[in-house]
Parts: sequence; structure tokens; C-alpha cells
Amino acid sequence: MSRSFIIKLLMLASVTSRATASIIPATIPDIPIPDHHSQKKTHFAAKTKIYLIASSSQYDESIIAQIRKTFGQEGYAIDTTYLDQNPTPLGYVNTDKIRAETLIKALTDNNVKYLWFVKGGSGALNLYPYLYANRKKISASLPKILIGFSDVTVIHHYINNDINWPSIHGILASYNQEMYELNKAEEISKYSSINEIFQTINGGVTYSGIEPMNLRAFEGSRGILNGGNLTLVQSLFSTRYEKKYSNKIMLLEDTNVTYKQLDRTLHQLEYSKNFRPKAVIFGQFYEINADQKEQELYRYVIQAFAKRVDYPVYYYPNFGHGTTNQPFILSQRASISCHNNSRYCSLTQPPLAL
Repeated sequence: MSRSFIIKLLMLASVTSRATASIIPATIPDIPIPDHHSQKKTHFAAKTKIYLIASSSQYDESIIAQIRKTFGQEGYAIDTTYLDQNPTPLGYVNTDKIRAETLIKALTDNNVKYLWFVKGGSGALNLYPYLYANRKKISASLPKILIGFSDVTVIHHYINNDINWPSIHGILASYNQEMYELNKAEEISKYSSINEIFQTINGGVTYSGIEPMNLRAFEGSRGILNGGNLTLVQSLFSTRYEKKYSNKIMLLEDTNVTYKQLDRTLHQLEYSKNFRPKAVIFGQFYEINADQKEQELYRYVIQAFAKRVDYPVYYYPNFGHGTTNQPFILSQRASISCHNNSRYCSLTQPPLAL
């Protein structure tokens, strides 16, 4: 048995011993915050135009002026051509048909380069049949970079897998560091900046705090990054829109899910005939105000799942519905590497070829 393999076993034992000795470990690991995204404000292009869109839950229309102000201060121009809100009884921004038509118009507008979602929420799944029916028309258009997370996961899935465009899993236009500094209203993504998105697009990513949760994880992994919100990923299971996972590293995060509900869902993943990815990276699942004990329960559930499956599982609660929501490039290759002398692994992605 090689010395490096023994070290990996010892490291894994140290990671898991706390969970096996007690369901509630005494402390939470202090995951390093990656520093490749400088907090210094930089401008990649003066007055780059950002098109706003909302395809899910209704939003407070007064926030659009705040978005325009904060993005303007960072050197970006806001275009609201594709905002069309007339809330339905279910609280969606518009009917399924009109939301789909608006999104299709934006996706086929060759003047659009950056399409940034105002809000998540719910309802995006309902648009899939309309989008799928127009896939040839959309594919023939100039590629766009879509930015958002949460309910936007369904739109990412469509764009990544049916249209073959990359996209950015990251902050919403209404929830980010700059918006929080302006209104102090919403803590989601309050430590994640607008400029980090463009630094990711132009420079790729390097995150060094990826925690391996099973022995397979120490081997590292390479694949195409996909996924997002677990509830939305799960909603596509056994549908005609579900895709293969064999070449994918899946990002998974969620909110408003108890640790018992998460445990049930992860058993479903384990039992699934189709869900066999290259690797899984779990983000944040606990609420922003969760105490240390509750945070550790979610980690315990994830680690228990990692022990039961035969593919690499990692933990990185620096993306999702927390105060930090670091960006990833979906439908782009990612490499995870681990080192003998470190408890954590690192993930890298090249920049987008624009």
C-alpha cells in the first residue's frame, strides 16, 4: 500500500470520524474562501449592455430602478425590453405562454449578449415544452450568456443540454452585494459581486475549498458542469427532458428543505437508475440564519449519502441561497484535483471563449 494512499485514508477517517462518533459534531470545518475573484471593482467593457428578464415568480417593480442604479455604478447599461409583468393568480410574472414567448424573443434577439434574470421563485418548468418546440430557431441565433440560479436551473438545463450554450450559475440581478449595499433588504448573495460574474466569464474559476466527502472524491474528477437547484433537477427526472449524467459533474443546492427531506431526496438519487454522474458537488442547503448544530446536520446527511454511492462526492457550501453565491460556468468542462498534503480539493474551469 502506497504512502499517499494511506495518507488519503487517514484524511478521510479524520473527516468522517466526527459524523460517526456523533450526529452533531462539535465544530464545523472552516472552509477557505477562495480569493481568485478580487473584490476590487473592475470594468471589462464600458457600458456593456445587460438585458433583464424574469421568467418565474413576480417581482417588486420598484426594484428595477435600483438594479439600473447599481449596475450603472459598475459600468453596465440596463435594458428592460424583455420585462413583461402581469402577475397570474399563482404569482408568476405572466402566463406560461407569454413568459415563454418573451424568453424565446430574448433568446433569438441577436442584439442580446447577456441575459440576466431578475428573480427566481417558481414556474420556469412550465415553459419547457414551448422552449423545446423552438429549439431549432433558438439554436440558429447568436449565443447568449444567461445568468442566474434557483428556478433559473430549468432554463440553464434547456440552454446547456438542448441548445448547447454555456451559462452562468450565479447571482440574480436583484440579489447581490451591490444591491444589498444599496437597500439592505435581502441577505441572499450579499457577499457576491456583479463583477465576479464577468471575472468568471473572462478568467474562469479556481476554487480551493472543495471538501471531499468519500474516498472516491480524493481521486479527483473531470467532466462537464451541470445542475443547480436540486428540486428543479429532481423535477426533470423520468421526463422526456431529462438528459444523461455520465459525463457530468453535478452542482446541487437548495433552500426551504429540511435535513430529513434532503435525506429522503438523496436516497432517491441513490436509487435512481439514471443518475450516475462523474461527480456531485453539494452547495448550501441550510438557511442563512441556521446555527452551527443545524448546519452540521445537513453536512451529516450529505456525508451519509457520499458513503453509499460509488462516485466522488464533494461539499462546497459557498454557492446557493446563502450569503455567498460564487459563480460557476455550466456546460463547461471542470477539473477537480486533490493533494496529499491538503484536506481540501480545488476546482478549476477555463474562461468562456466569447
